[in-house]
Amino acid sequence: MLPLHIDVKDRLVLIIGGGKIAYRRLSLFLEEGAEITVVSPDVVKEIENLHDENLLKWVKKEVELSDLENAHIIIAATEHPSINEWVAENANKFQLVNVVSNVDKGNFLVPKSVKRGRLSLSVSTNGASLKACKRNL
Repeated sequence: MLPLHIDVKDRLVLIIGGGKIAYRRLSLFLEEGAEITVVSPDVVKEIENLHDENLLKWVKKEVELSDLENAHIIIAATEHPSINEWVAENANKFQLVNVVSNVDKGNFLVPKSVKRGRLSLSVSTNGASLKACKRNL
């Protein structure tokens, strides 16, 4: 994998799933000014609160093919690996897809990173060990 930084400001980031991992991922993109849509029948309270504050859009349903169409970045973060993999298989070749349950099914990773002003440090094990990344940053 090639490490790079990407400007997501005003880009549509689609989060499939509404649990704690989905919340952690969407928080990163929200901080960078992305337009967030969450597709999930249920979400954790933190996501519901962000929706209530109009900071993201929540579509309360199971994911469908039409949901994927306009997303620049897709995070497949359900607790069902088969749904996450379906998302990756049905995204188009121009979309960036992260599959939290199997990093090999997506085409990008979200590294552990730290920002200090204009300095950004990122560490990745290419999906091998999140704990190792956390220890080293």
